Amino acid sequence: MSYNCCICDAAASEPQTATVHSNVRAFASETFAVWRCPSCRSIHSRDEVDLAPYYAQYPFFKQHLNGLLRAGYRRLTRRLRRAGLAAGHSVIDYGCGSGLLVQYLNECGFSAVGYDPYSAAHGDTACLENRYDFVIAQDVIEHAADPRAVLATLDSLAAPGAAIAIGTPNASGIDLARAAKFIHPLHQPYHRHILSIEALRKAGESLGWQLERYYPTPYTNMPVLSLPFLHHYMRHFDGTIDTLFDMPLASAKLWLNPKTYALLVVGYFLCDDADVVAIFRK
Repeated sequence: MSYNCCICDAAASEPQTATVHSNVRAFASETFAVWRCPSCRSIHSRDEVDLAPYYAQYPFFKQHLNGLLRAGYRRLTRRLRRAGLAAGHSVIDYGCGSGLLVQYLNECGFSAVGYDPYSAAHGDTACLENRYDFVIAQDVIEHAADPRAVLATLDSLAAPGAAIAIGTPNASGIDLARAAKFIHPLHQPYHRHILSIEALRKAGESLGWQLERYYPTPYTNMPVLSLPFLHHYMRHFDGTIDTLFDMPLASAKLWLNPKTYALLVVGYFLCDDADVVAIFRK
């Protein structure tokens, strides 16, 4: 079998591979193969998959703009402010899903719109004819069949001098030799191509962007409810991300485990760099 990287165009005959279970409950019994490009270190799903039935039962569609999500969005907005986001700037959230971030930004007084071809409420392509001061793509490029095409679209949406904020898993922070440990950033079969941070930087530079700010952990890593704690929490139930939406807190095994309390206190500082936020300037 030949392996061709859609990020750097390198070919590999025997790359590092791994097999991992889906981290979504409905498909947890299914396994999927991934491989790493030896040149740019990006990670790719090996096999083509009809994703329609998988997205039909996607747990993130259950999300609501609750207190926990607002706390995460506050952290993301602070990062955007540090990159220059101010009142009066135009913002587009590309791949906005149900538009919860768009809703939050508008509540905060920003002028934000969202686009997602799979959303009935945000599928109007008219917004793609405009140019924006801030372009956000959170958890988007790794889902795309052609990440470079998505980056080109983001570039077309960005006005001169605009900021482009990309939140995505970082392939450099994923150890395929311990693929089960990284079941959530690998997120099969939904994540088709996961770029290394170096590959993302080079892809941005090829479009004339400069990496201005880099955060080695995602905005969802918060004090107390850190990602290491949430991963520990999920493992005490069925290990799937569906658990975060069920919130079945009653588990003697969980709350009698001293590690639970240790991670509540220090988990925020133990988050690895398997997910990142990179903010470029056009």
